[in-house]
Amino acid sequence: MKKVKILVLIGGDARFHDFQGCGKILKDFLEASGKFEVELTENRNVLVSDRLKSKDACLFYTHGEIDTECAGKKLTQEEENALLSFVKNGGGFVGIHCASIFKGNKDYLEMLGAMFITHSPFEEFSVNITNHENMITKRLQDFSIKDELYILDYDPSVQVLATAMWQGKPQPVVYLKEYGKGKVGYIALGHNADALLNPFFQKLLVRTVSSVCGFRERKPVNCAVIGYGGAFNMGKYHLDLINATPGLKGIAACDIDFRRMEVAQKDFPGIKTYTDYKDLLKNREVELIVVITPHNTHAPIAMDCLNAGKNVVIEKPMCITIREATDLIRTAKKNRVMLSVFHNRRWDGDYLTIEEVVKKGMIGDIFHIEIFIGGYGHPGFWWRSDKKISGGAFYDWGAHMIYWTLGLIPSRIKNVVGFFHKRRWHSVTNEDQCQAIIRFENGAYADIQVSSIASIGKPRWRILGEKGGIIDEWGKSSFRLNTTVHGVWAEMEIKYKPSQHGNYYANIADHLILGEPLAITPESARRVIAVIETAEKSSKNGEALPVPYER
Repeated sequence: MKKVKILVLIGGDARFHDFQGCGKILKDFLEASGKFEVELTENRNVLVSDRLKSKDACLFYTHGEIDTECAGKKLTQEEENALLSFVKNGGGFVGIHCASIFKGNKDYLEMLGAMFITHSPFEEFSVNITNHENMITKRLQDFSIKDELYILDYDPSVQVLATAMWQGKPQPVVYLKEYGKGKVGYIALGHNADALLNPFFQKLLVRTVSSVCGFRERKPVNCAVIGYGGAFNMGKYHLDLINATPGLKGIAACDIDFRRMEVAQKDFPGIKTYTDYKDLLKNREVELIVVITPHNTHAPIAMDCLNAGKNVVIEKPMCITIREATDLIRTAKKNRVMLSVFHNRRWDGDYLTIEEVVKKGMIGDIFHIEIFIGGYGHPGFWWRSDKKISGGAFYDWGAHMIYWTLGLIPSRIKNVVGFFHKRRWHSVTNEDQCQAIIRFENGAYADIQVSSIASIGKPRWRILGEKGGIIDEWGKSSFRLNTTVHGVWAEMEIKYKPSQHGNYYANIADHLILGEPLAITPESARRVIAVIETAEKSSKNGEALPVPYER
C-alpha cells in the first residue's frame, strides 16, 4: 500500500514545549503505523516550496505569537497564503495543541477553526468521546490523560468528536472541519512527551491524519462462528460481542449438532447455518471466523480456515502444542490473513486495575508474582477433564493466568520449572494440580497454580514490587495495595475497574478496518502454550527448562 506523505512542522518557544523531543516522538510513531512517510522540519520556508505541494497533508506542532513574553513568530503572508492554498485545493491539515496559538494570523486561524485563549494546569483529566460514528473516534472509549487542556475560542460549526470539562463547560479536544476542497483536524492535546506517548493520543492522531487524507472506512467485516455448544453458550456470546462492535457483523454459525443450529436461528434470525465447517469455508461473504471448539480441534480447524483465506480468531487456548502454534502463525503470514486468540480476560476489571497500578509505578518493579485458582473437588465428567481433548488442567484458567503474568513482567523468560500432580481424581485424565514457576531474565519470577485438590487455598493474586505490593483475595471487588512510593508507608483498598471485554473485538475491527496493531498477537498467545508445554516437560524430567521462541 502506498504511504501517505506528511510534512510535520515543529518549532517555537522551547520554554513551553520540547519541540525537538516531541517532534521525534511524532515522527517515530506516525512512521511506525506503517501508513505514513514523514518529513520533519522547523524550516517554515518549506511552506512556500514545492516540497509542500508534494505532500498529502501538513501537520503543525508549532505556534506563532501570543504575547510579548512568547518567542513564537507568526507566519509570513507568503507562508500563510501557501498553506491556505494547499488546504483549499485538497490537501489535509492537522493542528496539534499549540497550533491554535497564532494570534497574528487571522486567516490561518479561520482555516484551523479555533484560537487559543488559555490552558488548565498540567494535570490529569478525562477525555469524553462525544461522536461514536466518526472513523476517528469509532470504537474508542473515554480515557484519561495528563496534559494541559487548551481552552479555545472555536467555530461552532466544527464537528466535535471529543471533549473535556472545564469549569462546568465541555471544551473541544478533537474536531474536524472542511476548508475548500481540503479537510482540517485539530487535537488540543499534546503538551509534552508523556502526553504524546499516551496510546489514546497516538490512536487519535493516526486516525485524524488518515481522515484528512481521505481515508474512508470499508463495509462491515462479515463474521462467522464454528462451535455453538450449549454448555456456556459461547457461540452466542461471541456473536453478541461481534454484533455489538461497529464494523463487525455476524452472518453465519456452524455446529455439528443440527439442533444447536436451530437454536442459533432463533437467537439470530436470518443467520446462515452449517453442520460442516468445510461448507462454511466456501461462503465467500465470510471474512472472519471464530473457532469455539474443544481444544484439540483448534489447530486443525483454524488451519483449514487460514488456508481458505479467512481471518481467524481462536478461543483460548490457541492450541495444545508449540508446533501447532508455530504452524498456525506461519500459515497466517503465508496467506496474509489475521490470526488472533480470544484472551478476553486481559480486559477483566481486576487485571486492568492491577495493570494501571503497576504502570503508574505504585509498587515499583515487580520481582515476584503468585497467582492461584482452585479448590478441592472432582472436576466433573466432560471434555475439559479429558487430557487428550483439553490438553490438561493448565489449558483452561491457567492460560488466562499465564497471559496475565507475562503482561505484567516486561522481560523474556529465562526458564520454567513445572510440578504436575495426579493423586486423587483418577476417574478423569486431567492433572489434579499444575504449577509453573517462571523465572525471567530480569530476575523476577512467577508462581502459577491451578488445583482441584487444594484443601487450603491461597489469594488470587500476591504481587511484590520494590516499592510495594498487592494482595487480591477471592470473592472481593477490590484488592489491598501497600506502597512506599512517595516515601511514606501507605495501605489502601483499590476498587476494581469495570471489565471491558468488548475491547477485544473493538481491536479486531480496528485492525481489519484501520490497520491498527493487534492487542492479542498470535506470538503472545504462543508464549502461553510454550510455558504450559515446557512446564509439563520440566515436571517429567525434574529440570528447569528454557522456553522456545524467547530468544
